[in-house]
Amino acid sequence: MTKVIKRDRKESAADLVSAIDELNPLLAEQGEHDAVAHLKKASTTLKIATLGSPDYVKAVDDVIDAFEGDLELSAYTMARKDSKEWTAAEELTVASCRVLNLARRMKS
Repeated sequence: MTKVIKRDRKESAADLVSAIDELNPLLAEQGEHDAVAHLKKASTTLKIATLGSPDYVKAVDDVIDAFEGDLELSAYTMARKDSKEWTAAEELTVASCRVLNLARRMKS
């Protein structure tokens, strides 16, 4: 039987900041400078705002909006089907999915 370990919100919040910090250089390599600036701003707020505060909630919403809104980062969450080796594209996909999933977890 598999044991599921539930993470608390503080750990997930720290993971989200860390995941954003890992994603930003990958996005910069793709020329997504507006997205990097958007996520950096949200990350900075997540680091200083109190968990659950209006500023914190807005920062999480801003991260999700970067994927689902005008910046369209959701395009990076789609894995390539024909890939047989690990490339920068796969690294970007994994990092993007991690940020989006953590932000959604913090939203719920």
